[in-house]
Amino acid sequence: MPKVVFESWSEGLTAVSFVMLQKEMLGIDLKEAKTNLDNLLDDVQIILEIDDENLAKEFLQKADKLGVNFRFVK
Repeated sequence: MPKVVFESWSEGLTAVSFVMLQKEMLGIDLKEAKTNLDNLLDDVQIILEIDDENLAKEFLQKADKLGVNFRFVK
């Protein structure tokens, strides 16, 4: 199962969009998505396991555009 490690964020991160992206694409509830955002802003790494590799790649493309820095681990 592919893992996504969110490591940091770039200036201009669109925080609300990152929360919504997690909800819409990964089915993460609002509270968990907001916690992930808060952890990211506090420089705490977030590790998400995504069942579908294609979904993970699509999610990462969109997260990258929002200003999230990550690495993909198969």
